[in-house]
Parts: sequence; structure tokens; C-alpha cells
Amino acid sequence: MSLVHYRLSAAFTASLSLALAACTTTQSSEQSQPAAPNAQQASTSAPSEIDTEATIWTILGFAKKESERHQGPQTGGTVSPILWQAALDTLDFVKLASEDPLAGSLVTDWYSPAGKPNERYKVNVFILARSLRSDTIAVTVTRQARLGDGNWLETTIARQVETDLENAILNRARQLKREWTATASPK
Repeated sequence: MSLVHYRLSAAFTASLSLALAACTTTQSSEQSQPAAPNAQQASTSAPSEIDTEATIWTILGFAKKESERHQGPQTGGTVSPILWQAALDTLDFVKLASEDPLAGSLVTDWYSPAGKPNERYKVNVFILARSLRSDTIAVTVTRQARLGDGNWLETTIARQVETDLENAILNRARQLKREWTATASPK
């Protein structure tokens, strides 16, 4: 065999071993670092499993577990993507003043219902956890009425309005979960 053949095979072997060493070094260094007491864990998997989302094993097709990426919008670690999308869908009739998917807060602009120009509402939605439960969402509605001089005065609103909005968001979240589960499952 020619000298070029031996040089190419040695170079290929060296680069492959360096790539494999980098994968195992990255994995072992991530496992050996002590976590701060209040720091969130980056992964919920056991330390002995390989994170198949970020290694060469996925590219080569040797991944040992299913993907753990969640469907839907990218949200913070404590915000349910299903509830986030459901809140956006439920409040699509009003313009949003601010939204923070990492913290899980939505604030709408003032909204006046059709035929009631002397009333306006503002809705705040807070998503408190990743789970799909009724206690993981909080909705507050502020109502104002226009006085005769043109100024706005904050008035009371029935708690049932906030509860109805929470239920509408939860119902939409259940629909989305069914849809996303149906599209994610193999046929």
C-alpha cells in the first residue's frame, strides 16, 4: 500500500478519536460540575443517559432515547407551552401590550367591546407552571368606565368573568394537547 493511504487512514482515525473524546468529555464534565443550590437543572434525565439532542450520536443514528423537545412555542422552564399558546389563541381578539413567554405573562391593551364605548377592559394572564392544571393559570381583568368629563374610573368586575376566561384558556389548552399528541404520535 502507498504511503498516502497510511497517512490518510491515520488522519481519519485521529480525527474520529478526537471527536469521540470530545463527546464523552463534554458529557462527563457536565455531570461532574456541582449545581448551585438555587440553580435549575438543565435536564430532567438521569445523569447516566446521553442527551441525544446535543451529541454526535443523533447524527450517526445511535441515539438511545426519544427526543424530549416539547411541541409548541418556546417558553421558559416554568411556563407551559400549551397554556401559553392557548392564552394567545383565546385572547386573539385584542391587541397585546406585552408578552413574556419566558416568565409566562401576557398583558393586553385596553379593549372596548362593540356597542359599549364607555367601558374598557384590560386582561393580565400569568402562567405559573408547566403542568396543565387549573391552578397553574391566573387571570385578572381590570374594568374602567368613562365618566361624563371624559376621565376613566376603575370599577369592579365579577370574579366570574376572570374564572370564565381561565376556563376558556384551559379548554383551548386541552384541545391543543389532543391535537399536538395526535400529530406527535406515529401512525
